[in-house]
Amino acid sequence: MRVVKKPEERKAEMVAAAAKLFTEQGFVRTSVAEIVSAVDVAKGLFYYYFTTKDDMVKAVVEGYCSYLGSLADAIADSSATAEQKFDRLFSLEAWKQCFSAPLTADLCLPQHAALFTDMCDRLYAHMGPALERITAQALAERGADEGEAKQIVGVGMYGILMMARKGELSMVSARAAVKRLVGICERCA
Repeated sequence: MRVVKKPEERKAEMVAAAAKLFTEQGFVRTSVAEIVSAVDVAKGLFYYYFTTKDDMVKAVVEGYCSYLGSLADAIADSSATAEQKFDRLFSLEAWKQCFSAPLTADLCLPQHAALFTDMCDRLYAHMGPALERITAQALAERGADEGEAKQIVGVGMYGILMMARKGELSMVSARAAVKRLVGICERCA
């Protein structure tokens, strides 16, 4: 016998189950049947909340991006130098946890470019404000115009994400590129 739950609880359970499955095996290899089976609901309930599996992918990515945004906010609001904040941000274990290989690998496939772009937009929406604060701090610490922070973050973040998608940038080189971009160091390793 199925347990009756509030709609928002049921939807959250499906998103959590999908997140676990997507992290383990990617969304390409995860079926809607597996998701509904994991929460013991009828397949029709999935389609009540989500039009397509892509909608579920977006919901999972939204959760990850929201989580990363919260972490970025905490780092931006801490008392540290901008360089220390960037170091903390780029060394977060959450990057590995949230964007694990199977999910990221699927998002990086050419046929999923729209989902990857959606992820980039969500990541920017959640992390952009914190990154702008850290970047403005970095610029102020070196006596530069803080007004450029928004443009630097926009160009830098989307550039890093596009290069990472193509496998042309590691987390270490992204950290170094960001530090050079905001003038924290001339030659970062």
